[in-house]
Amino acid sequence: MSVEIAYADRSMINAVLLDLRLADVEELHASGVDFETLADLIMRHRIFAFCAWNMEHGPIAVWGMVRRRNGVGAGFAFGTDHWGEALLPMLRQIRGFVLPHLVKAGYHRVEAAALAGRDDVARFMALIDAEPEGVLRDYGVNREDFVSYRWLADEHRITRTGHQAQDQYISH
Repeated sequence: MSVEIAYADRSMINAVLLDLRLADVEELHASGVDFETLADLIMRHRIFAFCAWNMEHGPIAVWGMVRRRNGVGAGFAFGTDHWGEALLPMLRQIRGFVLPHLVKAGYHRVEAAALAGRDDVARFMALIDAEPEGVLRDYGVNREDFVSYRWLADEHRITRTGHQAQDQYISH
């Protein structure tokens, strides 16, 4: 079944939160996230938020960015156990639209933090040109370690090749 990408709304975000994969539940708990208000916070502070979904499973994954300060954003992503089905469409959308759009919009840095030991996150970040920047010791609410990742526009391969953002990856 094909996976579609759409702009996320509260109901999509909440549907994913209600069916999160275990690793994302653990990471969000360690981050001190309030699951009851997360969808509202994302919608209120987002620069963008997307959802991968299909007819069989409904919303599968949510990703996006909130503004930290001028030119700097904080990225996020979480999903259900069906994350793997959405991975390639998400990567195509992030590489083909999101990253070129960030450059065009003047973002030079995007930050993200993940619970240490998340090899799946490390692989995902590498696929979108994000690099590990350091270990944040005792960063979690119960003193869990996190890994800080960063994406920099001047290190981004699309920036160096001059490709333009395309809106073909989003169903409205």
